[in-house]
Amino acid sequence: MLTGWKAFAENTGYRVADEYIKKTGGKGKMVKKIENRNIDVTKARGELEEDLLEYVYRTWRQGRQITSKEYAREVNITGYEAAGLVRSLVKKGFLCEPENGHLELTDKGKLEGMECLARHEKLTQFFQMVSGMEQQRAQEDACRVEHYISPEGLKGIENFLQYGDVYDRIYDDMDLYTFYEDGDFPMAFGLYEPERRNPRFLATEYEKLEHSVILRVKKSQNYFLLKTKKDESIGCVWYRRDEEWIQAKEEKGVYQLPTDIFTYTANTGIPVTEAVAIIAITRFEQKPLPIDYRELNIHVW
Repeated sequence: MLTGWKAFAENTGYRVADEYIKKTGGKGKMVKKIENRNIDVTKARGELEEDLLEYVYRTWRQGRQITSKEYAREVNITGYEAAGLVRSLVKKGFLCEPENGHLELTDKGKLEGMECLARHEKLTQFFQMVSGMEQQRAQEDACRVEHYISPEGLKGIENFLQYGDVYDRIYDDMDLYTFYEDGDFPMAFGLYEPERRNPRFLATEYEKLEHSVILRVKKSQNYFLLKTKKDESIGCVWYRRDEEWIQAKEEKGVYQLPTDIFTYTANTGIPVTEAVAIIAITRFEQKPLPIDYRELNIHVW
């Protein structure tokens, strides 16, 4: 299933024009048409730059790198257009000069990217909350509004998110750094056999683990940390990203699971209440089979 920007582009039907409209006052604009909705969306150059900066920041948080050509393919713009956006962000001090084609944020770019991402995620949750719409449609509306909303308007939405919930939401690809300060936060969890429900059965590995998972929040990246009990071992832990199984980093019986691989549930009065992901546990360093799958359910507070 497509997620993030791929899903956004696919589900909104965005197709970018091959040419910029003639510049007015030095501000180039690009036309994007949403098929089957009879709506024309025009984005100013500054908005397109913010979109790129947010995307690079999100990939950096995930420990990945991206080139301008890869970004162009991701959001359906030309390589020439993407390169122009990169040059502008380098000139403004948000990106370093690309090396080997990879886009790298400056410290200034990381701060601005964090602001862009936090604004996008809060607006997405807001639209889901007040309308009950699905995440992908909420992201579409958030993408339109995030470039124009005032600090006062965003603060009001933050207050509403905390005190005025209406709908439960399902949310994935979330960066918990927008909700927590730096630090470690212990949380209860369950590890289940995903094929056995009504009632659910705890997986055998659960008794070998400390019955508290740690949410570790840092500026660089966030993790849930699973820790085995003293003198216990469960083997190799895997998580899935973009349909690929990746072995979790392990040190002294502590396994790191990135927070953005989870699906989150949020409901009345609490921004996030539950995080769920399918992980896998194998005895050896071998790609998981369905029999190795486990459902990790974390009770977030």
